[in-house]
Amino acid sequence: MTIVAEQHRTGTFGPVGADAELTALLGLVVASAGVGAAAVEVGATPGHEVARWGVLGPKVVRVPLRYGNEFVGSLVVPTVGHRPHLLAAVAARLAAGLRSHVVARSAERARADLVPLEDGLTAALYRAARGAAVEVWPLPVMGAQVESAAASIATEALANAARHAPGAPARVRVRVRGPYLEVQVTDEGPGLPADFVAGSGVPAMRGRAAAVGGTCVVRRSVTGTLVEAMLPLGPHIPFPR
Repeated sequence: MTIVAEQHRTGTFGPVGADAELTALLGLVVASAGVGAAAVEVGATPGHEVARWGVLGPKVVRVPLRYGNEFVGSLVVPTVGHRPHLLAAVAARLAAGLRSHVVARSAERARADLVPLEDGLTAALYRAARGAAVEVWPLPVMGAQVESAAASIATEALANAARHAPGAPARVRVRVRGPYLEVQVTDEGPGLPADFVAGSGVPAMRGRAAAVGGTCVVRRSVTGTLVEAMLPLGPHIPFPR
């Protein structure tokens, strides 16, 4: 926990557009953890508040919120009167709720960016490869938004690999698994650190997947880092003959 001084906050139930689920969870924090007010901040930069309950005073404590090994934000409570063991009990629920909030907001932004690919998914993957190996299995006809999401996720993952593991071998694999299109990007770099803090690229990939009803996970692999997206293809989509 970190004690910091900050200006007095004037709102009671958070900024405009505050997440209703997070705000409700903060109400439980206030009721059960012995604090008069609480807020949730997203990311590593203090002050990016997405939900609030009550009015915080000039001195606060920030409790890190982690989803798995990923730092997603902070629970902010008054310095005086909080009960650390009770805060720890609700931190996991708040972390999951905060991550869902970030994914939902990223999906809203991503929907406007998913445009049809001019020459198809395979060509887009080879263009984005940056020297990485590309493996594309036989693919069915799929929706333009799914193709666009797959290409965007692979492109972002490859850019991240080049930035964080320069020179390390990387591979893209795209195939059908049941009703899903599976997009995997792996590299042989150092892997994610134990105190991983997602930048803008990881939420963007998750948002693109969520925009078409899918998921995207980023985790350590045996050889380095793995990005894996599962995008629903939809029912009754025939394979090309």
